[in-house]
Amino acid sequence: MAINKEVIINKIKEIFQDKAKQKYIIGGLVGLFLIILIAILITKNLHKEDYAVLYSGLAPDDAGNILTALSQENIPYKLEGNGTIIMVPKDKVYDARLKLAAKGLPSGKVVGFEIFEEPKLGTTQFQENVNYIRAVEGELTRTIKQLDAVMDAKVNIALPKDSIFVRQEDEAKASVVIKLWPDKDLTKEQIKAIVFLVSRAVPNLKPENVTVVDNRGRVLSDLIDEESANESGDKTVDLKRKLERQLEKDIQSMLAKVVGPERVVVKASVELETGRVHQKDEIYDPDKVAVVSERKIKESETEESQTINAPPGTPTNVPPVMNTPVMGGGGKKKEKSDITTNYDVSKSMIETQKPLFTIKKISVGVMIDGKYKEVKDKDGNIIRQFEPRSQQELQSYENLIKSAIGFDPNRGDQVTVISVPFEATSTQEEVSTKQQNLIMYVIAGILLLLILGLLAFIFIKKKKQKKEEIITATTLSAPLAGVAAEALAKKYEEEKSLMSEIEKLPEYLKILEIAEENPQMIANIITKWIKEDAKK
Repeated sequence: MAINKEVIINKIKEIFQDKAKQKYIIGGLVGLFLIILIAILITKNLHKEDYAVLYSGLAPDDAGNILTALSQENIPYKLEGNGTIIMVPKDKVYDARLKLAAKGLPSGKVVGFEIFEEPKLGTTQFQENVNYIRAVEGELTRTIKQLDAVMDAKVNIALPKDSIFVRQEDEAKASVVIKLWPDKDLTKEQIKAIVFLVSRAVPNLKPENVTVVDNRGRVLSDLIDEESANESGDKTVDLKRKLERQLEKDIQSMLAKVVGPERVVVKASVELETGRVHQKDEIYDPDKVAVVSERKIKESETEESQTINAPPGTPTNVPPVMNTPVMGGGGKKKEKSDITTNYDVSKSMIETQKPLFTIKKISVGVMIDGKYKEVKDKDGNIIRQFEPRSQQELQSYENLIKSAIGFDPNRGDQVTVISVPFEATSTQEEVSTKQQNLIMYVIAGILLLLILGLLAFIFIKKKKQKKEEIITATTLSAPLAGVAAEALAKKYEEEKSLMSEIEKLPEYLKILEIAEENPQMIANIITKWIKEDAKK
């Protein structure tokens, strides 16, 4: 059955014929309209999905292709940041990325070995070499972007020119720039894999000539240099960097919970005294003498025999066969005594082993992002103005860092904490989303206050009017008092009966249905009537 708008409008006009009822009916309809409007806003806000960043910093071609693919997959999306940021429902982010990756999106203008699929005539050797380098860079970029923590990547390869002199030949070099997802980081094994992946893909490219940098300004390939230092036996550099990394990690994780994960940068420097020392000390005491050894020798010899001498001549020159002792001759007696005593000075030996390393000095530098407040510029646009953190707050952070690193002033340790503005990051996107939600809540709150104020005004006015009618009735003379009271009661019953009949009318129900489906039309009709009454 078609709805006849003219019949409905005539019915509404008949209801509004009575001037006394117009105020109440208009107030009721306005209140009903506002209630329906607030209910719609609240319902939409409650059922509103949380959106998260799918991709940001896209090229126009990639953005257009991604939007087309999302529409084909029936995935809702929103555009932020002048079309450079694509947002999808939070629970569909990973599903959307997988589906887009299956279609090769975002391509990022990366060219791989498909550049050779269409052979071109007249290509020079130089162009072939350039295309080959582009293809290798593109394939490496695609491979690196498969890592979960990597949002985007760029590989640049620099090959040396061929030289006839072996001594003047340069080495191949490569650089990798990685853009990480927020709150994600590459592990040491993944960084090592990227370095060796690039070095193995390019002839004569050594791993130490590959530099890996992320979007946070960190040289990730330094971790691989640490491995090389270990292999070459340079333990000092390895130990120094490990201590510095550990200090940076501890301070970063501690401050990130206060100011935010991407709003603090920490750098540490450690001076070490390395090497195991084995020390022996021998201490002699000249006042203490001890007998080390003593030797005593005593000899005693007695001679009581005598030999008879022969006359000169030949027999005397011939040794005798046997001496003939003669009794009664003179004898000899010998005695010998030898005593040797060895003395030594008392001594004590002290053996000391010092540790592998000792920390000579620790220096820590910390940069913390400040606070921001929204102000209007000369053109009236709202901008974020940087406000540095207070000196008291920075001092508290400095004291916290000193306690964490075991600060020793006698050692010459230094800790510096400053507040500087950081470049805008994805936090602006979160702020804009929060601001939009806040605006919706403020609008809903204002509408609710208007409804409550309107209802309170109608209630107070109606109560005041009834009070005046009662006072008027009581001031009437006794004969007229009963008549006036009866007339008022009859009028009240008629109004009550009329409203009950109106509520039973199908047109009334149809009006409510139209008000729910098209509240703007009802509002326009009511506004038109109010203007007509004002002209009368």
